[in-house]
Amino acid sequence: MGFPICAINNDGSGVMSKEKNTGGCMTVNSVTSQLLYEIQGPLYYNCDVTANLEGIKIEQVGEDQVKVSGVKGLPPPPTTKVGITGFAGWQAEYHIYLVGLHMEEKCQWIEEQIRYEFGPEMIKKFDVLKFMQNGSSVIDSRNQDVATVDFRVFAQSRDRELLNMRNPKGFFRVSMVNFLMSCPGASLGNDVRQAEGKPYYEYHPSLLPQSAVQQRVHCIWSGDEDEGFKEGKKIINMPLAPEFKEYDRQQPSYETTGPIELSAFGPTVRLPLGSIVLGRSGDKCSDANVGFFVRHEDEWEWLRSLLTIEKIKELLGPEEFKGKPIDRFEMTNIRAVHFLLHDHLDRGYDACSTYDTLGKNVCEYLRAKTVDVPVQFVRRGVL
Repeated sequence: MGFPICAINNDGSGVMSKEKNTGGCMTVNSVTSQLLYEIQGPLYYNCDVTANLEGIKIEQVGEDQVKVSGVKGLPPPPTTKVGITGFAGWQAEYHIYLVGLHMEEKCQWIEEQIRYEFGPEMIKKFDVLKFMQNGSSVIDSRNQDVATVDFRVFAQSRDRELLNMRNPKGFFRVSMVNFLMSCPGASLGNDVRQAEGKPYYEYHPSLLPQSAVQQRVHCIWSGDEDEGFKEGKKIINMPLAPEFKEYDRQQPSYETTGPIELSAFGPTVRLPLGSIVLGRSGDKCSDANVGFFVRHEDEWEWLRSLLTIEKIKELLGPEEFKGKPIDRFEMTNIRAVHFLLHDHLDRGYDACSTYDTLGKNVCEYLRAKTVDVPVQFVRRGVL
């Protein structure tokens, strides 16, 4: 895969390309996907400029060449982001593999056994004690592996001894002994290394004044014009921006203007959203951002009218929507709707208790949810 390259013009536009004779592609869809994966809202803060992305345009101008324009530059904020990572405690997990009928009841059975054995006083020593059914046991499955559910017991605590595998009253022993008295159709993996407590860390994004950070550019080549460029190291100290601007901590968020009745798009068929909608998602510490876009102009009015904040809550479902705020904004020129799901990822990558530690899966989860898709769009062919 070739590295992306951007030749930036003095008007703020740029032409994206990639290294020659390398794999991958540089297309409108690939650039749009990468943009949606990286942002938190319409304003992208940097130490030297704030980019307003609402008017961005992305055009194919040649083979593996894409022009990006329409971004407005605003003054940077007076602060810059700094990440602080620190020790948070100990973490372990225990896995039981289940197959067969009545899967929900089996998982509930195991959870109740383990909680009962710990008792309320011991449970207070856990910062996190979470029980997760991962997958479902498919009826008439093509093989036993596909029918197997991974029941995961996840624990975090500041008490090291609680997560010591040799502790007869600790996390591992209680989970393992209860398995021996549990439901039929349950097996253990023979690798229990994850059941031993290991240190974990939490990441905290913070702010520093711009004046507290010395910015430098390290050049590969020296710049002596008399002798021509030669190998060496040249360091350029970067001055502070000439102007700063205070911004609200909350990014601009809004629903679409003048939504169109979905019935106006004609007959529909129930299909996954991803049948005609593309998208990407990613992590922003404990937040997850997710953006959706369509390929054709006449699909844009449908997409922006369909994807409201309430619709995203509905697609997430009652177990995935955590009751936290959701921000929304649009990029009309690239036919995209973007959402920021606040605190969707449980403290971010280092401390996250779920499988989607980087927020990369939430978009595909949502694209697999069914909606009423206009037949006129489906006739073009699905993704």
